[in-house]
Amino acid sequence: MTDISRSTSRLRAIEIVILGTVLFVVTVGIVGRAVGSIFQRQAGSSARALVTVRLSGAMLGELVFLILLVIYLRGQGRTLRELGLWKTSPARGWILAGIFAGLYLWMTFAAVLRGHTALSEVSVFHIYNSLTAGIVAGFVEEIFFRGFVISELEWARLGPVLQVIASGVLFGIAHSGWGLFSGHVNWPALIGSVSATTIMGLAFAIAYLASRRSLMPVITGHLVMDCLIEPWLILTAMTGVMTHPH
Repeated sequence: MTDISRSTSRLRAIEIVILGTVLFVVTVGIVGRAVGSIFQRQAGSSARALVTVRLSGAMLGELVFLILLVIYLRGQGRTLRELGLWKTSPARGWILAGIFAGLYLWMTFAAVLRGHTALSEVSVFHIYNSLTAGIVAGFVEEIFFRGFVISELEWARLGPVLQVIASGVLFGIAHSGWGLFSGHVNWPALIGSVSATTIMGLAFAIAYLASRRSLMPVITGHLVMDCLIEPWLILTAMTGVMTHPH
């Protein structure tokens, strides 16, 4: 491969992962808005009902995006398994993913959700939203932002440092919508969410590489985190306060 063709291949890979991130944001946004427009009236002014509608719409959007990603990969003659899905990981991958997930949970509970969680609450609202967010986001976001982004850059022979940085930064940018949940631009929430998810993305990218490009440790870590912090994180992003059942 000549220097020119190698540079072209690298630029194309960068372009693909950026466009993929844009498609992720747009797909989640469009599907989320469509679901919201259908069920907004039924939700009324209840913060918990609105959280359920918005989270359901976002997760449905992520599933639609996953279908589009699978179609694209098939067109390239590749599969999700090549990205690391269901691939065995060495112990160090699980250890790192566990450590990073634990640190992120500690940071979230100590800062954003301090005094605002109801982890022991047994309700349809809690169980449905935590499992929906954990399972869907845990799989879809890790498959794309770790598996696809890093693999695409690896196939173009870009180094691991750039792979990690791209995975983390694009993951953070994709979560900038957190600052809009309250209905207007909440700059502290936007900056905080992008910063936190970028750090998480960088950490999980390192864990993904350490696991020999197996997605299983990072999917599991992401799933556990979202099951514990949702729907409380979205509820605080929307209202700025927690609401508890009477």
